[in-house]
Amino acid sequence: MKGKGQALRTSGCVMLCFMLLLTGCGFKDIDKRFFVVALGIDQTENEKAPYRITLQLAVPSPKIEPGASKVQLETIEAATISEGVRMLKAYVDKELDFGHCKVFIIGEALARSDYGDVLQWMTRRRDIQSVADVAIGKPDAESLLKVQPISERYPGNTLFLSFGKDATESPYTYIESVFDFSRRASEKGLDPVMPVIRRDDKESYVINRAALLNKQKIQLILNPIETQLFNQIAQHFVKSSLHGMFEGTNLVLAITEIHSRYKFIKQSGGQETMNMNIRVKVVFEEAPKGLYEKHWSDIERQLSLSYSKSVEKLLRKIQKSGVDPLGLGLRYRATHRGEAAWGHWQKIYPELDFQVNTQLKIEGTGIIK
Repeated sequence: MKGKGQALRTSGCVMLCFMLLLTGCGFKDIDKRFFVVALGIDQTENEKAPYRITLQLAVPSPKIEPGASKVQLETIEAATISEGVRMLKAYVDKELDFGHCKVFIIGEALARSDYGDVLQWMTRRRDIQSVADVAIGKPDAESLLKVQPISERYPGNTLFLSFGKDATESPYTYIESVFDFSRRASEKGLDPVMPVIRRDDKESYVINRAALLNKQKIQLILNPIETQLFNQIAQHFVKSSLHGMFEGTNLVLAITEIHSRYKFIKQSGGQETMNMNIRVKVVFEEAPKGLYEKHWSDIERQLSLSYSKSVEKLLRKIQKSGVDPLGLGLRYRATHRGEAAWGHWQKIYPELDFQVNTQLKIEGTGIIK
């Protein structure tokens, strides 16, 4: 019994020591945390400190109404992104928490130079969500994070809603996540695509362009019309429009359904061709009266031809820039055997011929005839 009591006293002392050590744990209450809701990274002209890091920090507010959101911005220039974030801790009185960071913005100058370090940092840091949105800021990320939209109810919520499906769904906005950006930047035969955010004349954002990148930097920025067309064939975006002409009259049609499929065909002369078949169902939004009584087959044929030409023009423009955002090379690798398939694809892609066939079907003329 005496030995048993000694053992109990010894174990009790050990447990007490462990409890004393646990009092210094790293947990911090919510009122001692600064939640980062958006982060911007720009390129500087200083070789010793090439990165400018801007944090948008949420400031709690008792009001929940348009224009009531409050944020605090902290900016620093540093040699590395990790070092800059740690140095910014000396600028605030609370622990920085990236668990609620919803948007990452890369400045245009940095994206045109080399985005590799930014991507490495975002994917390696454990408290950054892989589903967070990532975009390119034009002309830079810092100026965009200074925008204070008058309709914003929560800190940083305007940008988050612009990329989510809970609010606006624009055919001119391409949505990219940290996870997909990382996948595209490392996968052979698939290149990154990122939305471009610009500031308008008012305190708001415009997101109607998409940037096409290779494994290092921006190669091409699509205009709004090209961005919508890219979303249609790559994302099958239905809440979009299609424009055309018939007998000298402008027509605007709303797409209700769209599907695209493609395959590679080797011609008799050895030339590789990509055949893309597109099926589109539309409803008139703008058209002259009396269109209901006309034969729609002629209109469908002309609009189909016009749409095919627009897609072929876009595919050739993307091909000329040397990037592959549609993942054509990935499909080629998957459908051709051997390790030499990737090398063969790199040779044929610059000379690849595109043939697009569109089957457009008009479902109605809207409410009026």
